Amino acid sequence: MNKNSKLVKIFTMEQQFPCGPKSSCCGPIGQSKEEVAALKNAIEKLGVDVEILYIQDMENLEDHPQVFKLLRTFGPMVIPVITVDNEIACMGNSDISEMVSAVKAKL
Repeated sequence: MNKNSKLVKIFTMEQQFPCGPKSSCCGPIGQSKEEVAALKNAIEKLGVDVEILYIQDMENLEDHPQVFKLLRTFGPMVIPVITVDNEIACMGNSDISEMVSAVKAKL
């Protein structure tokens, strides 16, 4: 990690279709691997280190209290949650350029 660089964390989950892939009641939750990779690459262009954290693989999400509270309050639709040095920059699935702008504003 670059000594002067801020750490950006992307809290996400593997894309799932809770009501089935062709269901009309709700869309998918989480992001595809391609979406996560594109987001990571776009944020890295800002000159920061980026860490991807899949919430379903984390041993203790409570180690990240702000993210834990958002998930507990709003559920998985809040994913992805992006933090800059542990401060929430943005949440929810938006256009990559909007998420990059939110991160840039926190730098």
